[in-house]
Amino acid sequence: MGVAGSILPGPASLFSWSPQVPAFLPGGRDPGVLDVGAAGTSERPGGSGSERSSALGGMVAAGGGAAGPSHLSSSLPGVAVRGVSASGPVSLSGTAVSGISSSGVGDQGSSAQGSSDRSYSLWIVGHSYIHWAAERAAIRPGGRHLGLSHRGLHVSWWGQRGMRWSQLLTLLERLRSRPRHPDLLLLHLGGNDVDACSGKDLVNLIRDDLRVVLDWFPGVLLMWSDIVPRPRCLASRRWTRGLSKLNRQVGKWVVSQGGLQLLHEWVDISCTGLFHTDGVHLSAVGWDLLLDDFSSGCERVLALC
Repeated sequence: MGVAGSILPGPASLFSWSPQVPAFLPGGRDPGVLDVGAAGTSERPGGSGSERSSALGGMVAAGGGAAGPSHLSSSLPGVAVRGVSASGPVSLSGTAVSGISSSGVGDQGSSAQGSSDRSYSLWIVGHSYIHWAAERAAIRPGGRHLGLSHRGLHVSWWGQRGMRWSQLLTLLERLRSRPRHPDLLLLHLGGNDVDACSGKDLVNLIRDDLRVVLDWFPGVLLMWSDIVPRPRCLASRRWTRGLSKLNRQVGKWVVSQGGLQLLHEWVDISCTGLFHTDGVHLSAVGWDLLLDDFSSGCERVLALC
């Protein structure tokens, strides 16, 4: 989906910024991880005082942002997913136990009408992108459950600012003790590791760890959210051709395991309106498009259940 390059993210005044313990586990326990994902920034990424610039017109509304309730995948321009065949139903071993949000904030967009008889648990895990996406979701009509609570979807957000791939298994090992395991596990992680090792080594590490995840959570459906390129990192080839190759290889592997790849085809590095001024995070428009991809992918899975 193309977004006009003249769109600016606007002043970051929607949320106040203050030092805080990363939202890693309930209870405010700090795992000792530095916030490398937002180094040197003093603004809330993607905040906009007006929420919707009039310059956006119907473009973002069509993408399912704050202008209305969640849309079906077929009506989301630029939203693309790979995996989960439509030839048969998806088996998700869920029971009717409500998911628990790590932030403790409810779904302000939920409705009792058309509620599903079955409950599905989705864990969304990742670095600062997930931390801020959760904040953005909380003020959208669909709320933190991505507008799919009427379909029985309950979302738990596990966003750690600065999280690296090596911390994934540590987090999930702790979460294994929870009374309910996820039916769907969406990962948006690895962006803070692109410069730390070769693309080949990172792909192998991701595959190895995801095999462990599949062993720990039998029957879970993996959702790989492509790493989003960062404007301030484009001088490195690892963030251009290398990143495209990494996303393609990891996504292909996840799909081969019965999972789903979220492609984020709306990403355009030349469009400053999609990104925060720090060159790492997204603008309000970018967060909305990312959340639309999350919702669209989940909707596709639930439609086959």
